[in-house]
Amino acid sequence: MIEKIYLIGMGPGDIKYLTLEAIEVIRKLKLFLIPAKTGKKEALTLKRKEIIAQIKDKEDFYFLEIPFPERKKTGAYEEEVQRWRGSKAQVLKEVLQKETEKEAGFLVWGDPSLYDGHIEIFKKIQKELNFSLEVIPGISAFQILSAKHQISLTEIAGTLTFTTPRGLKGLKSIDHHVVVFLDNYESYKNFAFSGLKIYWGAYLGSSEEVLLAGNLKEVLSKLITLRRNLRKEKGFIMETYLLVPERSET
Repeated sequence: MIEKIYLIGMGPGDIKYLTLEAIEVIRKLKLFLIPAKTGKKEALTLKRKEIIAQIKDKEDFYFLEIPFPERKKTGAYEEEVQRWRGSKAQVLKEVLQKETEKEAGFLVWGDPSLYDGHIEIFKKIQKELNFSLEVIPGISAFQILSAKHQISLTEIAGTLTFTTPRGLKGLKSIDHHVVVFLDNYESYKNFAFSGLKIYWGAYLGSSEEVLLAGNLKEVLSKLITLRRNLRKEKGFIMETYLLVPERSET
């Protein structure tokens, strides 16, 4: 049985964004648990393999592709996600019990603590199995977003909010800096006439990176078209954006 899992933040999918700690851990491991994606999303599986192969000096490692169930979209969102995570936990539990390697790595896009549920999933499994968990932080998309747009995420004595699109939809107005992850609802449309600037990026830090910035009202139509075309072309979209009141110092 696997006795230790390393949950490794891999950043945006380019080796140059991995921390030295992440590289050191990958170099010492032999087994890597990889979510098995299909169709256009197979690129997410291949990128994990590519990064590991670039780091490992010898071919003394192997991948175990795990066919996780897809999340159903038939009920309340939070309940759906909890059921989905429970299903993933059950699959991982069986893998941990069967494998003979003592340690394994599991690569997570960006950072495991942000917009990812694998910390909670592995802790759920720990209630039934005796193994240790170590989390290796990674570079998150919002850090690359600010670097590529050459802006600060904060203002003097200001507030910075990180939220999901559902959280954004619940806001009536925005008077401070707000970072939003993966907005399939295009929630920024609700604030088109609020005098906001938007700094948007997709596939940040990768060779396919796309950036857009400007007054939200002025770039809204272009952004919607661009985002929809990218999602249709690639089958998925990984995006982050920052909303800034125009009075703010950036």
